[in-house]
Amino acid sequence: MISLQHMIRNRKELRFYILADRMMNRGVFKLSFGQKVKNLFLPDFVMQYLETMRKLSYYRNKGNLIWVYYHWRFQRLGLKLGYSIGPDVFGYGLVLNHYGTIVVGLKNHIGNYAIIHSSTCITSTDKHIGDGLSLSTGGKITSCQSLGNDVTIAANSVITKSFDQDNILLAGMPATIKSTARDAWYLNNEPFTSRQSLCEKLRVELEITP
Repeated sequence: MISLQHMIRNRKELRFYILADRMMNRGVFKLSFGQKVKNLFLPDFVMQYLETMRKLSYYRNKGNLIWVYYHWRFQRLGLKLGYSIGPDVFGYGLVLNHYGTIVVGLKNHIGNYAIIHSSTCITSTDKHIGDGLSLSTGGKITSCQSLGNDVTIAANSVITKSFDQDNILLAGMPATIKSTARDAWYLNNEPFTSRQSLCEKLRVELEITP
């Protein structure tokens, strides 16, 4: 299982994390002129939050004092959106679909390509969660220590123990395994299938370690 939190080590990794988040959420690596103009009048606060989160992680881990500004901005955007998420918790390609309460403790480690819906909570007890987590609306991960890769958690379910199997659906209060051999949430789910493929292609081109 994963043992360390995500720490963005250099500017190339920072750039990749920001681009992967943008692709998975908005379907582009680079904003068009029209999109930039639109954002001046209708700010995309979710993407601002994600980009600020990545910059806070990078500058704080580098010991650059500019992290203080990004921490302030991160907290301010979190209050606007209802998010309370640790900056080093998630791998790249994180999808936040909606405004609304999302609480994720500081000490957790969650892999790449997670999708987190509103009214969810992952308590802070050093959880190790693999790639491809899908946490549906109302879902909570409480006293478990680990989850495998490509785990889908159904709406309003509560995870109270570890499940190290990959590709499973968990549901219920407390949750149990409802199905196995389940594809990652982004597979067979356009446009996310194509977006994830483009992110992985870019990762290889930039020589980023997964």
